[in-house]
Amino acid sequence: MKRTLLISALIALSAIGMSTTASWKTFQTKYGVAKESKIGTAACQTCHVSKHGGKLNAYGKDLQGVMKAASTKKLTNELLTKVEGLDSLKDGKTNIAKIKADVNPGLP
Repeated sequence: MKRTLLISALIALSAIGMSTTASWKTFQTKYGVAKESKIGTAACQTCHVSKHGGKLNAYGKDLQGVMKAASTKKLTNELLTKVEGLDSLKDGKTNIAKIKADVNPGLP
């Protein structure tokens, strides 16, 4: 029984990791993010507080909101577009302006 629970937990964790990886690839492709850019080196921290995923930052929470509204767990170009005009950090700059300037839209 313990073995079954452990295997189930590992499968669930790997599914979460693959989901995060797929979302990151969608973001990278849409915005042409280079690996060595500031956003490229931030990777998961574009949406998450930690470089290992988990808790969402302000930009990630905005994305989560549009994904919930669309009843999907898959990040798409259309959903990314919906948060471009938002100012997730409430600092006077839109998310798309930050992305174009190679500034992480989710971290102050």
